[in-house]
Amino acid sequence: MNLMIRRLRDMDRDLLSMEEIGGAHAGNIYRIEALSGNRRVRYIYKEFADGRNQEVEIHRNIADIVRPFSRVVHVWDASPQAMLMEDLGSPLKEGFYTMPAEEKRIMIGDILKVFASFHGLNPVKDKLPVHQISSEWLDWCLDQLGKLDSRKSWARPQWKRTILEAYERLDIPHYQTKCTPVITHGDPHLENVFYKDEGIWLIDWEWAAIGSPLRDVTILMQDVYEDELIAFVPEFYLRCMRERGIILDDDDFWSDLSYLYIDHLTMMLAWEVEKYFQGYLSEERIREIIEWKIGEIERVTGEEDRNHSIERNSHNE
Repeated sequence: MNLMIRRLRDMDRDLLSMEEIGGAHAGNIYRIEALSGNRRVRYIYKEFADGRNQEVEIHRNIADIVRPFSRVVHVWDASPQAMLMEDLGSPLKEGFYTMPAEEKRIMIGDILKVFASFHGLNPVKDKLPVHQISSEWLDWCLDQLGKLDSRKSWARPQWKRTILEAYERLDIPHYQTKCTPVITHGDPHLENVFYKDEGIWLIDWEWAAIGSPLRDVTILMQDVYEDELIAFVPEFYLRCMRERGIILDDDDFWSDLSYLYIDHLTMMLAWEVEKYFQGYLSEERIREIIEWKIGEIERVTGEEDRNHSIERNSHNE
């Protein structure tokens, strides 16, 4: 706390109050109120956990790119590394599921417009890592579901088989994304997206990388549990990119969508199970989430199987 006070004073701000924000965070996060001249201002102060400080490097390397899409005020590189950002209020995930359908579409559409804005920027070579699908999320998810199976009688072994079969049949760990690489946020689920001052803002850029634009689109889809809205997301995103004069090849787009969606369904399924283990989700909710995501993996795998069959038949004719 003393270090925080000194850091704020170096910025001509005096700490008035603070409270720690609980949750499954990668570090210690505080909501603080400070005095800047005669004005009270509210910030979020985040101290990064060991091994989870990638965001400091990201902001150092691409600060000009991130700035229009975030509200970061200052980054401290000295230990303990930390970040100060404006308090944006509550993430969009809070209240999302009780919204009318049309309001959800508008909100998701506004987020996709922001994606198209930074996806349309020129990628910065050598300043960001390159994202590529691997077996990382598969291995983690199978481990998480194995733990769940050993602890809960309602867990179904078929869940693991469904995921493993999808990765094996489509050879997902070796898939090479096809769309032209862009700057991606890497973790834009609705807990990392905020609305303030008539704009959409993103936090937690630690997974930013050069990759397929469908990387961000399919992570956003992880907080969507309605068939109609799932169908809306990629179509609206394509429209946003076209309006910016960026044309994506249809085959490449839908292929990246399928493979990255399955990989991120698997990733988020593992994370949701972890949140359940930590007491942040009820048993009823985790079961609903698992059933939905397994169903989506089955649906997309089936669609890709049919597409591959059509391709093979056309080549044989």
